[in-house]
Amino acid sequence: MHLRKYKAFIGRQWKGILLVFWMAGFARAQQSLVLTLDESLAIALDKSFRIQTLRQSMITAERNLWAARAGYRTSITTTFSAPIYDEGFKLIDVVEGNPVAKQFGSYQVSGQLDLKQPMPWIPFGGADMTFRSQAYRLNSWTPNRLDPNVQDKSTKFFTYLGLIVNKPLFTINDLALGLERAKLAYERQSRVFKRQELDLVYSVTDAFYRLYRFTQTVDINRQKVSMQQDIYNTTFNKFKAGLIAEVDAMQAEVALLQYRNDLKNSETMLAEQESMFKQTIGIPEETRVRVITELELKQVNVPLDKAQLMAMQNRSELVEKQISIEEQKIIIKQVDARVAIEGKLSGYYNFSGFSDPTFVYGTDSEALFRSSWEKLQKTPNRGFTFSLQVPLFDWGRNRAEVDAQKAILKSTELDLSDTKVTVIREAEDAVRSVANAWDRVQMLTKSQEVATKSLDINLKRFANGDITSTDLARATDQTNQAKINYLQAYVDYKLSLGELKRKTLYDFEKDIPLVEKQTSDVKFK
Repeated sequence: MHLRKYKAFIGRQWKGILLVFWMAGFARAQQSLVLTLDESLAIALDKSFRIQTLRQSMITAERNLWAARAGYRTSITTTFSAPIYDEGFKLIDVVEGNPVAKQFGSYQVSGQLDLKQPMPWIPFGGADMTFRSQAYRLNSWTPNRLDPNVQDKSTKFFTYLGLIVNKPLFTINDLALGLERAKLAYERQSRVFKRQELDLVYSVTDAFYRLYRFTQTVDINRQKVSMQQDIYNTTFNKFKAGLIAEVDAMQAEVALLQYRNDLKNSETMLAEQESMFKQTIGIPEETRVRVITELELKQVNVPLDKAQLMAMQNRSELVEKQISIEEQKIIIKQVDARVAIEGKLSGYYNFSGFSDPTFVYGTDSEALFRSSWEKLQKTPNRGFTFSLQVPLFDWGRNRAEVDAQKAILKSTELDLSDTKVTVIREAEDAVRSVANAWDRVQMLTKSQEVATKSLDINLKRFANGDITSTDLARATDQTNQAKINYLQAYVDYKLSLGELKRKTLYDFEKDIPLVEKQTSDVKFK
C-alpha cells in the first residue's frame, strides 16, 4: 500500500473515531476511548502537533515556490498623487525699494501605470521590459517678473507613453536562480514531509505497543495479587490449623505486600505512558485511553539484498543530500558573480506631450488632455545606454570566498557518499534485528507454555501440601516473568518490523512500497 492509500485507509478509520467522539460527548472528562493501532495512526496523522508543524513547513515551501514562479509573470503597479499641493511666499526684487513677499503655489494631480514583464529566459542574465503610461495636470500661480503685483497663472497637462528595456550582461540570472532554489527547497521539504510522516508512524507504533505492554503488565500484576491473596488465605488457614509453621504464613504475607507494591508501580508507569501516548497522537489529556491488539505472530521473509535495494531507492535522505549539493552549486555561482565583469544595456522609446501653453488658466481637463495627446503623437523620444563594470583587484577576497564555498560543496558530496553507506548498513541492521526478534519471540513462546504448565502442577502440589507457599510463589513469579518476557519480545518484534519499514520505506509484511515513485521537475546532474 502506498503511503497515500495507507493514509486514505486510516482516514476512514478516523471518520469512525470522530463519530464515536461525537456520540460519547468528547468534551466530558473521564471519557474512555478504545483504540486499535490503525485508529491511533489515523488520529496522529490528522491531529498530532508534529503533523501540524510539518504541514506548516510544507505550506511555507509551497508558497515560496508559488511566489518564485509568480516572479516570471507580468506585474502591474499604479501610483496616484491626488493632490500635490504647494503654496508659499518668496521675496521679489522691486525697483527702488526693498524686496517684497509675494505668494506663489501649484496644484497637481497625477497618475502613473507600469506594466513590467520579466524575461529571465533571455540568455546572459535575462532582462525586463516596462510599459509606462503617465499623465498629470498642473495648475500654478507665481508673481510676474516684470510686475510682482500681477500673478501669472497657467494650466498644463502632461501625457507620457513609453517602453523601457533593461538587459544585464555577463552576469547570472538572479530571477532564474531564485526559481531554481525555490524548486529545490520545495522538493526537499516534500521529501522531509514524507520521511517525517513515516517517522511519526513509527513513533505512534512504538508508543502504542509500549502502552499495550504496560496495560498487560498491570493485568498480570493484578492476577499475581489475586493469586497471592488466595495463597495467603490458604496459608493462613493452614497456620491457624497448626498444619504449617508461622514463618510460612509470614512469607506468604510478605509476598502479597510485594505484589501489591509491584501493581501500584506498574499502574503509575501505565499512567505516565498513557499521557505520553495521548500527547504523541494529539488527543486531550483528560481523555482516558485504552489500546487493544491481536497478539498474532507471523514470520516475515526479508531478503537482505531486496531490503538494501528498497532503501537505496526510497530513502529521501539521499535525494535531500543531492538537493543540498545543487543548492551549494548555486551559492558558488552567486559568490563568484560578485567580481565578474558586469554590463548593462538600457533602452527606451517613448512619446510625451504638453498641452498648448496659450490655454487660459482653468481650462477644462478634456481640452487640455486632447491638446497634450495631439502633441504626444508628434514627439517620439528614444535612446539607449551601455555600461560596463570591470573589477580589477580585491586582494583575492572573492577567490577565497569561492574556495570556501567549494570546500562546503566537497564536504556535502562526501556526506552524500557516507549517507549511502549508512543507508545500506541501517537496512542490514534492520533485517538482522527482525530475524533476532523473531527467534527470541519463538523461544519465549515455548518458555511461556512450559511456565504455565509448571504453575498448574505446582498449584496442585500446593493444594496437596507437597510444597510450601514460598515454592508456589517462586513458580508464580517464573510464570508471570515468562508472560512479561514474551510480551516484551512480541513488542520488540513488532517494533523491529516498524523500524524495517522506516529504514527501507517498504512493507515486507504486505510486500508493497510505502511511498510512490518520486517525480520532480528538478534536474539533478
